[in-house]
Amino acid sequence: MSYNVKNYTEQGGERTFINGEIVVNGKLTVNEGAEVIGVETTPYTLTPATSTSIGGVKEATNIKESSASTVSSLKDDFNDLIIKLKDAGVIAKDVFTLSASFITTLVGDELAENHSKIESIILDENIITIKVPVDELVSFTSDTLEQGTHKWIGLSIGTGLPSIIDCIYNGTYPFAQVDVDEATVVGCPEGSFVLWIKCDEVVNTPKVITLGKPGYKTETLTIVIETE
Repeated sequence: MSYNVKNYTEQGGERTFINGEIVVNGKLTVNEGAEVIGVETTPYTLTPATSTSIGGVKEATNIKESSASTVSSLKDDFNDLIIKLKDAGVIAKDVFTLSASFITTLVGDELAENHSKIESIILDENIITIKVPVDELVSFTSDTLEQGTHKWIGLSIGTGLPSIIDCIYNGTYPFAQVDVDEATVVGCPEGSFVLWIKCDEVVNTPKVITLGKPGYKTETLTIVIETE
């Protein structure tokens, strides 16, 4: 008589094959140093929570109990709490309303000449496409000497906010009043900043920047140039 056995142990007892089902009603112990093959052992990473699904959130940064004695101070403390909850993922972050155009107040004949050659500036899915014949642009030295001599044009990048102060450029630089003043001088509307473009470089290597703010989703913008 022969048997069709799904579960068996090799002679010597070093390997046991389970081709059927194991039912454990008690405790299964895997000793330290044992190796498990074919089973995912990487720690599970929770996906971010959304408004419709449960997920993982970070612990919010500690905030001291409010000692505000005025409505204005209490509002500031409350807003600080909201920002920390947004950054932790407990509340959905705000988003920028981005826009891109060229600056309207042009200082210097060379900059005016280069801007006269711009055919279009289009922002689509965080890609700013500038259509301009780079070969026809003129090179000139920036007022900030360390910026060098290039084929410059100036962009106005709108954030959709009343002010750019405290927005973070490229992860480390917080915009301040000096940046607001610079934007105002070249005709940028409120809530916008100036982005100077070296067309002779960007035509070969797209320029990538990031824009952030506490409580806001960080956005990445890529600037590319089309010559035809």
